Parts: sequence; structure tokens; C-alpha cells
Amino acid sequence: MNQLDKNIAVNLKRIRKSKNMSLDMLAERTGVSKSMLGQIERGESNPTVATIAKIVTGIRISFEELIYPRKESVLIIDNDKLPIYKFEEGVYQVRSVFPYDRHRGFEVYEVRIEPGGSCGHFQGEGADCEYITVVQGALTLETEEGTYEVSASHAIKLDVSNSHSYHNYGNQKLILNIFVT
Repeated sequence: MNQLDKNIAVNLKRIRKSKNMSLDMLAERTGVSKSMLGQIERGESNPTVATIAKIVTGIRISFEELIYPRKESVLIIDNDKLPIYKFEEGVYQVRSVFPYDRHRGFEVYEVRIEPGGSCGHFQGEGADCEYITVVQGALTLETEEGTYEVSASHAIKLDVSNSHSYHNYGNQKLILNIFVT
């Protein structure tokens, strides 16, 4: 079963139950047979576009609600377990905490820079601004317009049309959270 079929199976069953509908009731509303609906919910059938259209029309939901994975109301992320997105061994590493998502207008990255290390220009695809929060250490931000010192518990907004780089001239690891819009 591919991911799309899994999404449809899980979502159809969840939506049907949230509406307190039996398979018989769902079949009556959609015009899709009870046996076919059962197969879809169990992930045993790959429904056609026409069948999906009957289902979404019959139970009055959006196509996206049926095919996309359900968004978790709470999602806890352990940054240490995230894959490293970009790195230079012993100098810096970047982890994508919340990567690009077409439904969200921002991305979030965690950047860790070792003492004496630097990280060159960093931006998400099609970015306009970066909102940088210094979690630990002191950031030296170099841009075309100047050099800025930003200490822990402080933040800075940056127009990313200018080239820029991050430097850690301190003696402890620098940790940044970067929100890219």
C-alpha cells in the first residue's frame, strides 16, 4: 500500500467514525458500495479518482482532507534526533526543525556553530526574511551593511536580499533558531 492509499484509508475511517456513520450509511450517502468502502478503509483497494470524488461529495469534505495526512494537534520534536540538513564537520551543523510546507508560510532551522566557527549565507527557498533567536552563545552577524553582535536571549530580523554570514567568536557553542519567511 502506498502512502496515498494509507492516508485515504486512515482518513476515511476517522472521518466516518467522527460523523457516527456506519459503512451502510456511508455507502448510501456516497453511492460507493459498502464492500468497496470497507476495502478502502482497510487499505486493500486503490480507489479511482471518480470513487474519491463520490466520497468527498457524499460526506461533504475537501479532497485534501481525505488524501493528505492528518495534521497532529501537538507535535513534539527532539532536535537532537533530526537529520542534519547542512554541515561542515567540527565547524557547524544545520537541522531542519520544520521544513518547507506549502500550508505554512515559514521554515524553522536550528544552527549550531562551534567556537571559532562560521556558517555562510543560509536561507530557505524563496525567502524574504530571517528571524534569528540566539539560544546560546553570542552571534556575530556580518552583512553587506555592517557587523552586528547578538547575545543569548536576543533576536534579530534580517532582510535576506543581502548576503550574510554567521560567526561564533566566543568560547562556547553558538545555538541559533532561524525562522525563514
